[in-house]
Amino acid sequence: MHRFSELFEVLSDVAREQSCRDALASAPDAPDAPGALDDLWIFGYGSLMWDAPFPHEEAVPVRLAGWHRAMCVWSALARGTPNCPGLSLGLLPGGTCDGMAIRISKADQGNALPIIWEREMWTDIYQPTWVSLEISGAIQWAITFTTNQDSAQYAGDLSPDQVIEHIAQAIGERGPCRDYLANTVAKLDDLEIVEPYLEDLYEAVSAR
Repeated sequence: MHRFSELFEVLSDVAREQSCRDALASAPDAPDAPGALDDLWIFGYGSLMWDAPFPHEEAVPVRLAGWHRAMCVWSALARGTPNCPGLSLGLLPGGTCDGMAIRISKADQGNALPIIWEREMWTDIYQPTWVSLEISGAIQWAITFTTNQDSAQYAGDLSPDQVIEHIAQAIGERGPCRDYLANTVAKLDDLEIVEPYLEDLYEAVSAR
C-alpha cells in the first residue's frame, strides 16, 4: 500500500486563474470551422461525464484519437487520504478514448470555467490541452485535461494488483474510490461504450 506524508500541494488561486487564461489564449485557429471557439467544448473522460455541475448547452458522446484513459492519478483528498490514497483517471498519449464533449456557450463561460478549473486544476497533476474532435461531422477544438507525468501525483508505475487494492480500499471526502470507478463504468455503459480496461478493473475491485 502506497502512502504519503501529507496532501499534495494545491495551486494558488492566482496560478489557477493564470492557467485558465493561458489555455484560452492558446486556442488554435480553426479556419475550417468558423465561430467554433465562440462555444467552448470540454472533453470529459472520467467524472466530468457523469458529474458536470456547471452551466452547459449539451453533452455528446465522442471519440478522441491519440490519447487513452488510465487509472494513473493519486487521489489523497476526494477519493482517498494520504494514508490510503485512491486513484482517479488520467489521460495519457496513445490509443483512443471514448468520452463526452461538453459544449459551454460564450455567455456561460464566465460561470463555468472557474468551476472547471478549481476542480481539474486543484493541483499540478493535469495540463489543459487542446484536442480536435469530430462532432456531428465537423471538426471542433476542445480543451481536455491530460496527465502531467512530472507531477508527484502521477501514479504510473503501479502493478495491476496495486491499482485494484487502492481503488477497493480508499475513501475520501467525496466517497469511496470504488464508487468513482463504478459511476464511470455505469456512464460508459449508458452510452453503449465498450471499455474493457475499466470493465475488467471494475470486476476485480467488486470481487474484493
